[in-house]
Amino acid sequence: MAAHISISKQLHYATEGEMGGIDVREPSTAVFAVSSIDRYSGPATNPSEFTQSQVNPVYPLGIAKPTSPYDFQINSNQNLLAGFFTRIAVSEISFRWTLPTITSRNNQIYIIWGPGGRTAITNVVGNGGGGLTFTMASTTGYSGGQTIQVGGLNAVSTSAGVLNLNGNYTITTTTGTTLVCNNANGVPAFTTLAVTGTVGILYLVSVAEGWYDLQNNTITGSNSQGNLAFQLQSAVRTATSSSTFIMVYNNDPVVTTLTPVSTPQPYGAFTSLSGNTDTYYWQRWTDTSAPNRVGLFEMMAFKTVQQFRSSQLNSPNASLLSSPFVDITCDQLTYNQSLKDADTGTSHNILCRIYIVPDAFTGSQTTQSVANLGSSPLLIHRAFPFPKQIRWRGDQNFGNLRFQCWDSQGYMLTTADGVTGTTDTSFYDSDMGDWTISMLVSEV
Repeated sequence: MAAHISISKQLHYATEGEMGGIDVREPSTAVFAVSSIDRYSGPATNPSEFTQSQVNPVYPLGIAKPTSPYDFQINSNQNLLAGFFTRIAVSEISFRWTLPTITSRNNQIYIIWGPGGRTAITNVVGNGGGGLTFTMASTTGYSGGQTIQVGGLNAVSTSAGVLNLNGNYTITTTTGTTLVCNNANGVPAFTTLAVTGTVGILYLVSVAEGWYDLQNNTITGSNSQGNLAFQLQSAVRTATSSSTFIMVYNNDPVVTTLTPVSTPQPYGAFTSLSGNTDTYYWQRWTDTSAPNRVGLFEMMAFKTVQQFRSSQLNSPNASLLSSPFVDITCDQLTYNQSLKDADTGTSHNILCRIYIVPDAFTGSQTTQSVANLGSSPLLIHRAFPFPKQIRWRGDQNFGNLRFQCWDSQGYMLTTADGVTGTTDTSFYDSDMGDWTISMLVSEV
């Protein structure tokens, strides 16, 4: 028997009761686009790239005094976006990575050098205000005025108590077997003490800023100039006044008399010439204003723990990027979100995170690789299939906005030291990392 539905039930279904239908309508959306170049003008003034009212006499007519694309504010006398909307989503970004491989942020490293392998100390005397005297078999290669690093000493019991004598000292005078040093650490006087430790000359090495790759074609000659290992080799030779030090990377041809390893391997080889007895190790240079910033030590992938050797190897996983990603923030756009962003390192309320990887590699694998990312400028484009959704209050409009860009360690990016090959700290627009971003705002 066929089922019969009463007129009242049919009307109930028709008015969205049980089994009733629901109209589905996608929310309306609008595009909100931001360009870092708009820091020079803005919709309330002149829509052109540079405004005549901002001309700086140092720059050509019509060019505003350049400012950083990594920290700027868009100011407007009117709302940047008006309407009733409750959600913002970052949908697309184009970002130019133009920070040179080496800048003043990451161009320094310490090398502790033992001339002729003379690194072992056997006795020490604490002369109080007169300094400390370290005894070794021979002090050839050491001289007054040099900074030395003493290490490998356990805390020792002396007539003045238990002391830690490791640290940096400046040599005042030398004899054939002793290094007489200053007493910068205020060590009290104590009598002669037998010790077992190491000592080497401390050099702070600086590499000229610029674009570099890791894989060099030859150890000498013009083809090496763009190689970071070659530049570090030159800097060490200059600092130590020694020509016994060579550096190569990754299966490079062995040049006559310069034999870093008997069989080339896919890692860096940093070594003294064959037959030379100089020994050394690397030490990280720390910027006191930004102690966690990625530096030359990390970029060259040196071992964290080292000891005096005639050669040092680094990891094959070296990277020339000083930051693997960039975080773009705008607190004025994200402060309404109740669900906050988090990071295992430094946290921001992130508008967008861009990983510094191009859409595709070009060239052969011998000339272009992940390791060499950061050896030249990159244009990065991302269209996000699942954009971040940011809550917004429907009765609130967009006003003035401040955008900032941060590296992976939580330090703000800067172009002030990104002018390739010069010591000029002013800005060049062609050397800036300008970027554009598109956001979708929706009514629900």
